Amino acid sequence: MKNNTFLKMNQDQTIQPINTKAIIVGMVLLFIALQLGFHPTYIKHFPAFKPFTWLHHVHGALMASWIILLVVQPILIHKGKYKVHRFMGKLSYLIAPLMIVSMYLILRFTYHKHVMDVSPEAEISNQGPIIMQLFGFTVLYALGVIYRKHTFYHLRFMIGTAILMIIPILGRIFFEYFGATVWYDLYLSVGIAFFLTINDARKKQDWRPYAIVTAVLCSILLVYFIRNTEAWLAVGRFVVHTFY
Repeated sequence: MKNNTFLKMNQDQTIQPINTKAIIVGMVLLFIALQLGFHPTYIKHFPAFKPFTWLHHVHGALMASWIILLVVQPILIHKGKYKVHRFMGKLSYLIAPLMIVSMYLILRFTYHKHVMDVSPEAEISNQGPIIMQLFGFTVLYALGVIYRKHTFYHLRFMIGTAILMIIPILGRIFFEYFGATVWYDLYLSVGIAFFLTINDARKKQDWRPYAIVTAVLCSILLVYFIRNTEAWLAVGRFVVHTFY
C-alpha cells in the first residue's frame, strides 16, 4: 500500500507542472505560423505545385503531421484521453523517423540542385544550420522516447522539437514578409528555450531538460556563426562526401 502511494506521489509530481492550456495555445499558434510561413513558398502553388517534386510533398506532409501531432497530444491529455494519447505517441515512432529521412533527402536534393549554380563550399555553408536542425531534432526526439514514461522530461523534449519547428517556419515569415537576411528565427528559438529553462528554475523544478533543449539550439546558432570557417567547411565536406 505504501509503495503504491509512493508511486502515485511520484507520478503526480511529474504531472502537476503541466499547463496543458498554455501548451495547446502555443501549438495552435505554431500551426497557424506554419500556414503563414509556407504559403509564399509552397501553399500558394496549389494545386499544380509545378516547382516541386514528390519529395517536397512528402516532406511537407510529414512536417505538418508532426505539428498536428504536437497540437493533438496536449489536447488529449487535457481531455483525459490517455489511451488515445498513448496510441498517437506510438504513431510518432513512424512519423518521426520518416521525417528525419525526408529532411536528409531534402538536404541532399537541395545540395545537388544548388551546387550547379554556386560553389560546393557556398552550399555547404548554407546548409550548415539546417544540418544541425536535423541533428537537433533527432537528439530531442530520441530523448523524448527514452523518457516517455517520465512525463515531466518527455513533455519538455517534445516541446523542444516544437521549438525546432519554429526555425524553418519563422525563417520563411521573416524573409518572405519582411525581407530579413539575418536568421532571427535562430535567436528567437534560443531565447524561448532559455526563458523556459529559467522559468523551470524559478519554480524550483528540474531545469535540466530545457537546458538540454537550449544547448541543442545553441549548437545550431554556433554553426550559423562559423558556417563560413574552414572548421565547419571540413565537417560539411565530410557530410557531403559520406552521405550525399
